[in-house]
Amino acid sequence: MQNRRFTFALLFILILFFLKTIYLYFLDLPLSYDEAYYWDWSRFLDFGYYNKPPMIAWIIRLGTEILGNTEFAVRFPALIFITLTLFFSYLLIYKYFNEFNAFLLLLTLSFIPILTVYSFIMTIDPPLLFFWVLSLFFFIKYLENPNYKNATFTGIFIGFGLLTKQTMFAFLFLSALYLLILKKELVFKKETFLLFFISLLIYFPNFYWNYTHQFLLIKHTEEHFSRKTLSIYSFLSFLRDSIGVYTPLFLFFLYTGKTYTKEFLRKGSSKSLKFLYFLSFPAVLGFIFLSFFIKLNVNWILPFCLTGFIFFFAYVSFSKKWKILVFTNLILSLILSFLIYLFGYFSDKFPEPFQVLLEKFKGWKILAERVERHYNEKLALVTDRRDIAAVLSFYVKGHPEVYVIQFSKYPENQYHLWRNANTLIGKEVLVIKKGFLAPSYLEKFEKVEEITIKITKKRYKNYSLWKGIFKL
Repeated sequence: MQNRRFTFALLFILILFFLKTIYLYFLDLPLSYDEAYYWDWSRFLDFGYYNKPPMIAWIIRLGTEILGNTEFAVRFPALIFITLTLFFSYLLIYKYFNEFNAFLLLLTLSFIPILTVYSFIMTIDPPLLFFWVLSLFFFIKYLENPNYKNATFTGIFIGFGLLTKQTMFAFLFLSALYLLILKKELVFKKETFLLFFISLLIYFPNFYWNYTHQFLLIKHTEEHFSRKTLSIYSFLSFLRDSIGVYTPLFLFFLYTGKTYTKEFLRKGSSKSLKFLYFLSFPAVLGFIFLSFFIKLNVNWILPFCLTGFIFFFAYVSFSKKWKILVFTNLILSLILSFLIYLFGYFSDKFPEPFQVLLEKFKGWKILAERVERHYNEKLALVTDRRDIAAVLSFYVKGHPEVYVIQFSKYPENQYHLWRNANTLIGKEVLVIKKGFLAPSYLEKFEKVEEITIKITKKRYKNYSLWKGIFKL
């Protein structure tokens, strides 16, 4: 019976993956400027980049080497990572807790709105979730059986997570803290030292890159937490958005986390369950508290929420009341996911406020076509915005290397590290500018073209192209 249920779950995952692949292949949605930015990184492989570790660039490079420089090639790895995340989340509950709960978790995660979106958009988060869940899986194996094999695999996947996004440091810190508080007998084992040594050794190339680049990654992370506020509105906005992208399951998790807090301190409680709780509930509570003071993005809590959902399905004994709530939430998730699928293909049929959500994806192909009319290889392409540079690098034929002007003392994006616009002083360039005002960094210039691109019925993007002699 167990094998049949496992086979059914595996078949469900494969069918869902196949259907999503077809959907993605025919999806007519240009890359967002962030996706194009990461793709541009993949052309110049390194151990670090301005605001992120290198893993996403390596992954995209692998995809484009196999499938070519296409939108599908950039995004397909996201679908693979989300699918594998679903599988290992299911496997964790199936192996250590309850097979019925495992399948409920699989169904629920398959249609959570944020995971549906991340199946089709390549960001840092899909690979992070994959390495996070694998680290969870093998760390729990290590707690059950602290041998060198489990320590090695855990260290490897934590290390890969560190090379993906700085959020993975929270996993490293919380897992070490968990051992110090609740598993002191493991703290000084050679296997534990090996686990943390391997993870930090894998991360070291990115640390060294940051060291040689004045720790730009830390400065960028500090900027995220400098958006200070003190407002009940920012808290309510964060809570609303969290419930929206994670569904009311987010509230179920918070409720069960609060309920489990007393049980957490008991000696007889499952160490696997304790670890899942430790890596989810306190962190999410901390972010909720921070939301009163700092403007937060809901995706920042994604790995902690995923761990929390795994904890929820591991902990809850499904009474009739819980079954009604979970299945109602599943129906809601199905409806929301279905709307997301429709939105990708028929966004113009949705109300204006929803269409605006795709603004960062729209208009780039038209802009690139207009630039191609005036561009030749003798002219350097120059802009003062990294979003414009990224999308033109991808969509203009030949994939030119675009210059981004640095006005501040310190670099503000990867283009400032790659190319110094000062080397163009005195040369004729083609400038792409947002808006229609003349650029202050050109002399003897002429306006080549004004470009207005319709995004929705009420919203437009305005750009202008200029030729002239570059100055600063």
